[in-house]
Amino acid sequence: MRLHRFFTEEKIPTSGEFSVTNETLLNQWRNVLRMEVGKSLILFDGTGDEVLCEVVSLTKKSATLKIQEREQGVAPTRKVTLYMTLIKKDNFEMILEKATELGVSRIVPIETSRTEKKGVNYERARKIVREASEQSGRATVPTVCEIVHISDLSGRPGLPESEGLVVFDPRGEKSARAFFTAGDTTPVALLIGPEGGFTDEEMARFYSRNVHVVSMGTQILRAETAAVVALAMVLV
Repeated sequence: MRLHRFFTEEKIPTSGEFSVTNETLLNQWRNVLRMEVGKSLILFDGTGDEVLCEVVSLTKKSATLKIQEREQGVAPTRKVTLYMTLIKKDNFEMILEKATELGVSRIVPIETSRTEKKGVNYERARKIVREASEQSGRATVPTVCEIVHISDLSGRPGLPESEGLVVFDPRGEKSARAFFTAGDTTPVALLIGPEGGFTDEEMARFYSRNVHVVSMGTQILRAETAAVVALAMVLV
């Protein structure tokens, strides 16, 4: 039987017993899953390890867990940042979930000239990526960053020097499939545009800065589809 996995923001000790006071976790364990003393569960704190624990006590205000085993968990082998243009709420939330399942490291919402949606519910966004990490079996949780305007991004990517920026657009002169190499673990950042595409001015800015612009083909993909396909190319 597969054990339930949970993310905790508190650092898990290396051994012994420890307390959990997070109200959300306690409510889920007590009232949703009806866990009892002696049951086992898996916890991870985003450091890359996952810990098998036994429930020693469980009350409304706290739980005591005993560490039974610690091992290295599943973590992405490539650091990938997704710069995702803000789109409709449901579609953006779907991208948060799927990007997490595929193994993205960071998600940065982007405003462009043609962006219609404004703002991000960060509390909900972080809940989505946390639950997607729990469900997918990965031992890390991607970071959801503050909104960046494309004018700040394309002037200088604003990334660590070890990362490169790749823009996906049907007008790209390079094939995305040919551009990426299977098994490459070099950090990379992917930029997905809005439903209406990037403006000519934005495209000109990319080319003037020698940013790579690649195409997925002649068919026009929805933004959420393009994001999933792009991530699959570099992570799967």
